[in-house]
Amino acid sequence: MTTPNSPGVPAPDGLRMLTGTLAGRYRIERQIGHGGMATVYLATDLVNNTTVAVKAPHAELVAQLGPERFAREVRISTQLQHPGIVAVLDSGLAEGMPFYVMPFVDGETLEQRLARTGPLPVLVAIQIACEIAEGLAYAHRHGFVHRDVKPANILLSNGRALLADFGIARAIERGAGTRLTETGFAVGTADYMSPEQASSDTLLDGRSDVYSLACVLYEMLVGAPPFTGPTTRSVMARHFMDPVPSLRTVRDTVPMKLEQAVMRAMAKSPVDRYESADDFRDALRDPRLNEAPDAPVATTIAAPPVRRRFALFGAAAAVIGVVFAVGVWRSDRHQDASLDANRVMVYPFVLSGGFTGAGTTGEDVATVIGNALDNSDPLRWIDGWALLDKASRSDIRSLSNEKARELARSRKCATFLTGRLVSAGDSVRVFLTLYDVRGDSVLASTNATGLATNPWTQGLSAVNGLLPRLIPGSTLDLASEWKNRTPGAVAQFLLGESAFRRVRPQVALKHYRKAIEIDSTFAIAALRGAQAASWQHKGDEAEAMLRVALAQPLTPRYQHFTQGFAAYLRGRGDSAVAHLRMAITLDPGMTVAWIQLGEVYAHLQPLSGDPDSLSDEAFDTARRLDSTSVATLLHPIEIRLRRGDLGSAEPLLVRFRAAEPDSEPLAILRISEACVRDGVASLRWPELVRANPDVVIKVGRDFAGARGLQACGIAAFSAILAADTSISDAADGRRFAAMLGLQAQQIARGEPARAATIIGDFVRTWSVGESLFLLQAPLLDTWMPRAREIAARDAENYGAHYASLPYARRLWALGVLELRQGNVDAARAIATTLRVRGTAVAAQRERVLATSLDAQLLLARGDSAGAERQLMEVLSAEAAVSIMPWDEIEPRGAERLLLATLLQARGENERAIGVATVFDAPRLGHLAFLRQSLALRARAAKSLGNLKSESHYLARIAALRSEQQATGG
Repeated sequence: MTTPNSPGVPAPDGLRMLTGTLAGRYRIERQIGHGGMATVYLATDLVNNTTVAVKAPHAELVAQLGPERFAREVRISTQLQHPGIVAVLDSGLAEGMPFYVMPFVDGETLEQRLARTGPLPVLVAIQIACEIAEGLAYAHRHGFVHRDVKPANILLSNGRALLADFGIARAIERGAGTRLTETGFAVGTADYMSPEQASSDTLLDGRSDVYSLACVLYEMLVGAPPFTGPTTRSVMARHFMDPVPSLRTVRDTVPMKLEQAVMRAMAKSPVDRYESADDFRDALRDPRLNEAPDAPVATTIAAPPVRRRFALFGAAAAVIGVVFAVGVWRSDRHQDASLDANRVMVYPFVLSGGFTGAGTTGEDVATVIGNALDNSDPLRWIDGWALLDKASRSDIRSLSNEKARELARSRKCATFLTGRLVSAGDSVRVFLTLYDVRGDSVLASTNATGLATNPWTQGLSAVNGLLPRLIPGSTLDLASEWKNRTPGAVAQFLLGESAFRRVRPQVALKHYRKAIEIDSTFAIAALRGAQAASWQHKGDEAEAMLRVALAQPLTPRYQHFTQGFAAYLRGRGDSAVAHLRMAITLDPGMTVAWIQLGEVYAHLQPLSGDPDSLSDEAFDTARRLDSTSVATLLHPIEIRLRRGDLGSAEPLLVRFRAAEPDSEPLAILRISEACVRDGVASLRWPELVRANPDVVIKVGRDFAGARGLQACGIAAFSAILAADTSISDAADGRRFAAMLGLQAQQIARGEPARAATIIGDFVRTWSVGESLFLLQAPLLDTWMPRAREIAARDAENYGAHYASLPYARRLWALGVLELRQGNVDAARAIATTLRVRGTAVAAQRERVLATSLDAQLLLARGDSAGAERQLMEVLSAEAAVSIMPWDEIEPRGAERLLLATLLQARGENERAIGVATVFDAPRLGHLAFLRQSLALRARAAKSLGNLKSESHYLARIAALRSEQQATGG
């Protein structure tokens, strides 16, 4: 029990004692933090009139060491003075309670940054790790081990990473003068704790901190620590025993040499790690580290021999336990290595003659059973309905066992399940049969009877009898997840599933919505509803449904999938990719995760690489896993049409049309196909605009930067401006997008005067669009006089440095313009204004714009490394999925071109090409930068001695001009 005089007494008594003891020196303002080691208070240093942080360590920590000895150790830590360490300014005892004072650092912790953005760009993560390693190396040379290196103790401020809380460190040699009591108390945080520290080893050295820092770097790269678990003890055990999971399996852009450096730093034995933090830093700064990554591989680090022995023993015991029950069957199945024993194909069930229920009952019961199997690791449900022809879908009785076996084998399923429903008065009996795909044999049969009102409950009861055949020794109850569900909720879910299968997301969403209204814990309905909402660009509703799903227990692969999906909807591309790749690592055959990965690349953008190619690869993998999935077709068709590749687009188009999807994507593809095949003149553009202007503007966006097909984009945009005369917010948005695309195409072709005319005409007609002169003047010297006129008018209207200008994006553009003209002080004042506005809760845009301007200010004073870090942060910021393809700023073209220019100037030509290749994605905000990005890529290719690539990029620049002449535009 804690008494008022106990060391480490919590608030409010702790606050009272601190306030009394420190009166005259510090004024305690308020509590600002409560972590695992200490409570933190914001205070004012009354002598120096500065803001400081006062920390009061928790009672349990102080009790282990004793307050006097604890305070003595903290006093000694004041000798640590390094730019990468938050210094201890003062320390002492307040009525027996130790405290210490540090500068208040204005910024966020790495923990907060990771929670906000997910995984960091590789270079940003490396830079933070290197800066922390330098601080650790300094401390180790002075005899201190930190013992609690973790994201919460790393502060990010003004482009610099700082390590805090050396106040709890303990001198390992002579630093403390006398040794503290050997209590065996393990200071630290389990997620980042070295094996020797977890064992309460008191003879720690700097290599323990190196291990912890490597754990932090791991989390910066993939978004989660290397080892997690339900309890502290289980996490510590994993640090001892488990191999480190591969970074590149989750994030294939991590260079191989970086993964090797992290793995060495996390070796189980200190002797196998880097000798010092300096050595780890040097390894991370090795120029060869950032060479282009090798092809993705699934790597497993070998476990220690003792672990292997236990694993073999466990496996042997498991075999002995099940050999008599299923030995022969399992042995036979394993003879066909192409089949997966965990994949079960489930076909719709037959309704026997005289069945009195709904005609879809057989499909519905099979759907419930499939979902239940899919939620029972390691089983995977493969929906047989998707593979059936129209005849079998209409009457499942026409499906022969031979054909069912053939279809199951094509999806590598080792078993398939059929069923039959028989009515008997007010009851229904469900008969199930499990077949072996390898041979012509029935593995098991079972049945269950119950009231006909909810026949899916009988189906689940029956399938429980098959589980011992599917999972030897299983005691699972598949009905447990469903038996307490409200029948009305299940009925709505099944209606949603039926519509979802048939690519009718609007109808499906209506039913999923009702299912969740009836049962707010229905996770699978919420997850499917989120997918249906996302397909209809209803991001807010999709996010709300994902929150419902995440609040319920999910299997690990679905947990990562759902988190990746949520990150995608929030515009966190890197985090989305990391979670989805983790789901794929857990289940490489998870088609829905591959599809969502393709969606991420299609709608957001990576730091480096061609989004179209990355998206196409993900969808191709999904299509190989499930050739019947219509969701794998739309974006690959769009990509092939943009490339002018009708030959490979046609087979996909035939399949997409056969699925009878919603009308809008069909209309877009119909116009796109006609424009590619028959040319611009074959289409009656004004009629198309009057029929559906939303379709036409999307065609324009898709072809605005298409190689050799920009005429399709020009025709679509021109038709919108000429024929879309309706008055509404949506019409205003379409017209602005059309003008944005047309003027950007002229800039890409080297015709800035024509672009200026397009903007000027639009401003005179619609009174908007003038900001484009500000945004693009830094690209175009001839636009500078017009931009200066606008800036002078804004200065007159909004005061010095445009301080009262309410539009953040225009304010940012003015800041860039001022910097372009050498007015550094004005640019700095604008950055400060944006940063202050960015402190508001919902001011993400202002924070990103302030960081962008900070990067350019750093570059102006010669700090290219600092500028690069800030630019990477900007490019990894959240970006709304719905806005990214249309917006003039959101794709961050200016920052991307500047980063690529920095890399190319430094001789990192391959990375420069990778960063600039993203400009090939169909984003209207990229188009104005396309010409300059191609010129940069040509220069980089020439520096690499790659004459073929150089010629390719130069030919594309020439083609921009030649198409201008061909279209007469």
